[in-house]
Amino acid sequence: MKKWLLTALGSLLALGLSAQEPYPALGAKLDEYFTALAGEAASVQMEECDFLIASCEDEKVRQYVALKIYDHYLRSKIMGDDAVAMHVADKWFLSGAVPMQSDADLVNAQLYAEFNRSSLLGAQAPVLTLFAPDSSGVKVPGEGYSVLYFYDTGCSTCKAESARLQAFAKEGKYPVNLYAVYTGADEASWESYRAGFPEACHLWDPSVSSDWQRLYGVLQTPKLFLVGPDGSILGRGLDTPALEILLNREMGTQHFVYGEDSQMESFRQLFAPYNDTLKVQDVLNVADYMAVRTSGEGSEAAFKQLFGDFLYYLSSQKREVYRDAAIPFVQKYIAGMPEIWNTPDDKAQVVSLGEMLSELAARTPVGSPIPDLKVRGELRQRPCLFRPGAKQGVFALRSLKGKPGYVVFYTGGCSACQELLGKVDSLIKENRKMKVLLVDMDALMNDHYDEARTLLDTFDLSGLPFVVELDKKGTVVHKYVDL
Repeated sequence: MKKWLLTALGSLLALGLSAQEPYPALGAKLDEYFTALAGEAASVQMEECDFLIASCEDEKVRQYVALKIYDHYLRSKIMGDDAVAMHVADKWFLSGAVPMQSDADLVNAQLYAEFNRSSLLGAQAPVLTLFAPDSSGVKVPGEGYSVLYFYDTGCSTCKAESARLQAFAKEGKYPVNLYAVYTGADEASWESYRAGFPEACHLWDPSVSSDWQRLYGVLQTPKLFLVGPDGSILGRGLDTPALEILLNREMGTQHFVYGEDSQMESFRQLFAPYNDTLKVQDVLNVADYMAVRTSGEGSEAAFKQLFGDFLYYLSSQKREVYRDAAIPFVQKYIAGMPEIWNTPDDKAQVVSLGEMLSELAARTPVGSPIPDLKVRGELRQRPCLFRPGAKQGVFALRSLKGKPGYVVFYTGGCSACQELLGKVDSLIKENRKMKVLLVDMDALMNDHYDEARTLLDTFDLSGLPFVVELDKKGTVVHKYVDL
């Protein structure tokens, strides 16, 4: 359970605050809790809500908490949250365990449950027999993917949604059955509507003999559902853009492009104010906030675009803080969400990159001893009477422990590498105990391939220059160092 707020909530829930309405401190804590729960499975949110309500010792506080939870999920725009509202209504109000504020409120809760119970997300869609213009009966939903669109010709919101849905149907991008169900009884008005929307299968049931109002909870229009080939409700309370997102997810047709310059620049600007104070937790806090504002608000497409771009940004940064943050980021938001990254494109563009970053980061991690390898290179240190300032040869990495010691992997054709090599001489002049081993990967690849291959398998040399810092015990204390 997400009980990070329960310590604060517990003291408030236990108080008999009957003289205070509407419990602003408790209400604020509950709002924080709702934010923390956003994006969790409905079953998890139900369990959390039951825990909170049951924790209340005072009857009035329990009623306040239960009503606030019910109202939050009743009004939520996140698809699937209505199941939590119904659960709270069934378990706490309709059972009589907690009283509502009035009999009228209780009747409304009963109506809400009755008119939504059959059409919750994931439920088997009720089968209706509706009527075509020639009065023949048509069973819906049909085979394959079905879109059920309940509308009224006199509804201004329906007119706007109908225009979007007609444009969607004209594109013909998705193999779906589109059923436009007129909820009124004005045959002339219905005929005029049909003439302007020839792409849909038009149906109605003016006598409501199919009980469509109750079975699909159509108390107002428009109301749009997506039903899968297995008859389960994949989406409810949709608009046309949300319908397209769901279909793209289901059919794997949406193509994302990650790492575009504009997105990378946005992240650069986001982190620029931190300068050298940036910490791993700062990076992860940004990711958590993005999660709440995307998947937490029901936008999986926005989540995928934003988090794919963020992964590409982290992979392009050589600072240690970004590479360290990439490991928990990948574990939580990439590897930890296989249900999101489930298309071949996702696996090729995102999942594989996440796996690569994790694997590279695991090579010679901070806190581990430097591997016991001998490497060809040039040892640089401050010269004295008894030793030169530079020496070519084969050196044991563990002999480089110093105050501090560095291993610098570079390549000759890299301008950043040349700039870094220039800094080395300046640093050595300032610190007489400093040791730096320069390893030219180009030379090793040409003349000592096996040795180069071993280094590639031992360190993250995906981008050069790459600098490792050692302490006096030969332990890796920093990677991706910028001298």
